[in-house]
Amino acid sequence: MTDKLPLKSKKFLAYLIADFGWKIATFYLLYQLQGKIDHYTFGILLTLIIVSGFIQVGYILGQAALDKYVQVSKNLTQAKEKDSSSVPKS
Repeated sequence: MTDKLPLKSKKFLAYLIADFGWKIATFYLLYQLQGKIDHYTFGILLTLIIVSGFIQVGYILGQAALDKYVQVSKNLTQAKEKDSSSVPKS
């Protein structure tokens, strides 16, 4: 569909940074606590995981919707150009 690489997309880079950020934060907390997880820490870890899941799903759905919108727009533009070129001028 397009020859643009994902790593050249600013949205994709922001998504990668956010994705790696929550993973680093989770692993850091798990490493620091090493099995001594209380209710407060468990809540923070659970919140990190849930929020990151919403971000990932939102990004994927947003990209899918954008791709669909671009495809529909492209098809309509091509159909309009085809119709206007087939109409004889008087």
